[in-house]
Amino acid sequence: MAPYEIIDHRADVGLAVRGESLGKLFEDAARGMFEIISDIKPQGWEERMDVELAAPDAESLLVDWLSELLYLFEVKKFYTTAPEVELRLTDDAGGGVVLIATVSGIRMKGAISATEIKAVTHHLLSIDKVLGGYETKIYFDI
Repeated sequence: MAPYEIIDHRADVGLAVRGESLGKLFEDAARGMFEIISDIKPQGWEERMDVELAAPDAESLLVDWLSELLYLFEVKKFYTTAPEVELRLTDDAGGGVVLIATVSGIRMKGAISATEIKAVTHHLLSIDKVLGGYETKIYFDI
């Protein structure tokens, strides 16, 4: 079974993602989002970026993570090809989740034919623990 599947939803598009760990789920959600944007690898030079984020829960962190990658694509012209994610629970009184990622990708020279994702949404979002890992459905406003 593929780690993600693209699903249609009215005026939006979504992903059904499954991962053996939360980190893997986040990695595959990023891969799926970039397949929605364009399944053709752009021209440019290889680059790596570090991303660190924190949120009160895994669902909010997933939206923040994908939104950050979308920002890097739109503003910095960075097309993610291989995210490596580490997630950990925070020890402070408020709880929460911290994401530390190294993201490999391509700094694009020129434009590519792409599906425009306007936003990552919280619509119907939940991350569920299932046999063998985690699964989620996440939707994008296009």
